[in-house]
Amino acid sequence: MNRMEFMAELERLLADMPEEERQAAVQYYADYFADAGEANEADVIRELGSPEKAAESIKADYYGTEFNEADYEHKDYMEKYRQKSSAGSASGEAGKSRPWTSNTLKLILIIAIAVVLWPVTLGIALAVFGIAAAVVCFFAVLVIASVAILIAGGVTIVVGLAVAIAVPPAALVTAGIGLLMFVLGLIATVGTVKLCIIVYPAMLRGFVNLCRRPFYGKAV
Repeated sequence: MNRMEFMAELERLLADMPEEERQAAVQYYADYFADAGEANEADVIRELGSPEKAAESIKADYYGTEFNEADYEHKDYMEKYRQKSSAGSASGEAGKSRPWTSNTLKLILIIAIAVVLWPVTLGIALAVFGIAAAVVCFFAVLVIASVAILIAGGVTIVVGLAVAIAVPPAALVTAGIGLLMFVLGLIATVGTVKLCIIVYPAMLRGFVNLCRRPFYGKAV
């Protein structure tokens, strides 16, 4: 079994995973082979074990299931996958080429481009940071304003009850307004907090995907 056969079988075994996760896992192992070099290809395959072992390890990590590495230690994967991988590589791997670089080299290239084009990249980075900060502050202000209305309503209710003996009609009006403010503030607080719970993680995932895209080609 060579590198191309190993990668073809691994990709086939991961076919039931989400596309982004599957591509990220396959790219990781492809880069691993590329970093080791063709001279160490056989050693890498011996180290990784069978494609089935690698696939089950990836799935266990993704789905949070148990993976027992000992179940795969004594399998003769070279014989088990030789014919199957050869057939798959003839049709599925014929047009595939070896990854041209490693993640380290990609990172160096990105940094070099950023240094050369630093005025543009700095402007874009500041613009993105400004937009993100504005969005974060906007939703935070909504939460603070909702809590302020909630507190103001509670205080108004207390004031209304305090003057109930001296001026009963005014006390009822004041307490009613306070109760209305309290209810509206409570609804607004719950709604804005839920909105923050949705928006903030989505922004974080978007940032992570943006950082990973140069290395894996797709968001994960």
